[in-house]
Formats: sequence, C-alpha cells, structure tokens
Amino acid sequence: MRGKSEYIIVVIPMSEIKKIVWVDVIASTALYYAIQLPVHSFLIASAGSMAGPLLIRWSLRQRGKQRVRRL
Repeated sequence: MRGKSEYIIVVIPMSEIKKIVWVDVIASTALYYAIQLPVHSFLIASAGSMAGPLLIRWSLRQRGKQRVRRL
C-alpha cells in the first residue's frame, strides 16, 4: 500500500516575477546598448550586460539585508 502523497506548492508573487524580468531583460539590454554605442566593442558590451544584472541583484539583496538589521 502506498502512503499519503505529499505535494509541495511554491507560490511566487507577481512582484518577484516583474523584478526578475526587469533586471534580467530590460536592464541587461539597456546596459548592452549603453556600453556598445560609445565603445563599439561587442565583447565588452556582452560582458557588461552579463555582469550588470548580477550586480543589480546583489545590491538589491544587500539593501534588503540592511532593512532587516535596522529593525
């Protein structure tokens, strides 16, 4: 006989999805063109558009940690 099945439900708020889309798609595209136009280097622009969203997410996490510490 089988035991009771357990299900895990993960709820992701729409605000988190919007933040992910903003950071990954819009910010990386904006950074790519902001670096590409003055520098005219595909490699530097690609590296900047990859590193930019990582730095944005890191700074958002750091800001969230600081708010928790202040309470």
